Amino acid sequence: MADQRAFLRLAAAVDEESRLLRAAGRSLGLDAELRKLWLEEIWASTLIAGSTLSFEETATVVERGIATGDHRLDVYVLVSDYAAAARFVSGAPPPGRRHIFLRLEEIVTLHALAARREPEAHPGAWRTTTARPLPSGVVPPPAWLVGRELSAFVERIALGPDAAAQPLDWVAAAHQRFARIHPFEKANGRVVRLLTNLLLARLGLPSFAVRGRAAARYLAALRLADSRDPWPLAAAFARAILESLRRLVAAGEPNAELRSVAEFATGARRAALYKAAQRGRLRTVRRAGTLYTSGPWIAEYEASRGARRKPR
Repeated sequence: MADQRAFLRLAAAVDEESRLLRAAGRSLGLDAELRKLWLEEIWASTLIAGSTLSFEETATVVERGIATGDHRLDVYVLVSDYAAAARFVSGAPPPGRRHIFLRLEEIVTLHALAARREPEAHPGAWRTTTARPLPSGVVPPPAWLVGRELSAFVERIALGPDAAAQPLDWVAAAHQRFARIHPFEKANGRVVRLLTNLLLARLGLPSFAVRGRAAARYLAALRLADSRDPWPLAAAFARAILESLRRLVAAGEPNAELRSVAEFATGARRAALYKAAQRGRLRTVRRAGTLYTSGPWIAEYEASRGARRKPR
């Protein structure tokens, strides 16, 4: 129940930041931050897949097609091909009149692009061998069932979330179901993250990037979801997307004077601010591992705190 309550708090904060972002409109600062978030997602996802490139080296490969640093050739290929699939996601059309959120051919295309120079992955083709058990212990369906399972998966989510569903819960459930099918010989992790970002884009939300230490928490939450505990995974999605939204809102507010949380308080009050940020109650932006906030955001948090304390 605690994980579910944490998710619902985060989801409410995502809704509020989404509203603020829609109201802000486009700006040069916002476009630059969107580009940076896109690059960060490529970097974070390829790190999970085995890349050893730094963020700067990843950006150079993606934006300029130049390999810098001293890494194996296959690492640069991994990053370049994932970026090609990420471009497909960012350029995919929004849902049409029938609100189609996903087509089977889009899954094929994502794998064909992400694994295009890995012959052993059989780019764009379903798995024909028996898959090993997942880290959670769950055994993926046999190869002969993969096509049927994927058709049922696409049919189930093609029309998007139900009116009563929480969109991020719906996305997290789709993520877990696809990972469990494990439809390809290789690159399943990359494809499930790309597929998830395609669904998020069609919901009007930024991509899901598992940055730094969050990667280990994401993988642990995915194992829990396989064990019928979906809330840690849903919370991981909400937390990451909330961070991205707050960065975008801040980028669209050039007059917002952001300072590190540590500059605003000391002692117990500083600890309380960090806890509020962790719970999604204080608006913050994380940059290079440091949490930033502003005077108006702290005033907004303290006003909401006072409102919660009033007797009813």
